[in-house]
Amino acid sequence: MWDSKKAACVQSRLALRLELAPLSADVELVAGVDCGYDLTGKRLGAVVTVLTYPALETIETVYRECPLRIPYIPGYLNFREGPALIKAWLDLKVRPDVTFVDGNGIAHPRSMGLASYLGAVLGISTIGCAKNPFYRCPLPDRRRGASTPVTDPQGRKVGLCLRTRAGVKPVYMSPGNRIDLAQAVELTLTCSRTRIPEPIRRAHQTAGGLFRD
Repeated sequence: MWDSKKAACVQSRLALRLELAPLSADVELVAGVDCGYDLTGKRLGAVVTVLTYPALETIETVYRECPLRIPYIPGYLNFREGPALIKAWLDLKVRPDVTFVDGNGIAHPRSMGLASYLGAVLGISTIGCAKNPFYRCPLPDRRRGASTPVTDPQGRKVGLCLRTRAGVKPVYMSPGNRIDLAQAVELTLTCSRTRIPEPIRRAHQTAGGLFRD
């Protein structure tokens, strides 16, 4: 049975593991993760795609299908998608240096969005790029690279509302684990050919086709 209080305690404990520090090595491989759903059959498909950096050539894609046991509850996406994504990530033959996640990082009430959760559990570097924010903020101007800060209720800067392409909707980017904000911004912009960073976009393309007839 779902218990939001216990889930929140788990998130708060995991947040103690987070390290928001610069990367210690050059980036050669980046990954993107996303999930597809079969709501009728109550299944979830978790996809991880690995690309070279900065050329962004796909070199590996893995996926795992799992039963869908937890409904969508804002703030607790990690419990719905995290277990399947962890299994898929561990199936990789190569290990990416940074993983982009379709979800929030520390821009979350307990600093434990899906990107931070994967980073804390797997001990990896992650960046969260969400389409919708937890915390409201003004939109940046329309030029590529423009940004406005995302702050939590305590006034701490936890991410950016970032325009990855000129004239398109921004993404809400926040570091997940083992990376700092400046590097997360640089990598997000370098990996974005459209609104969504390319690693996430390619994982999304695969995830979208998992349950088609």
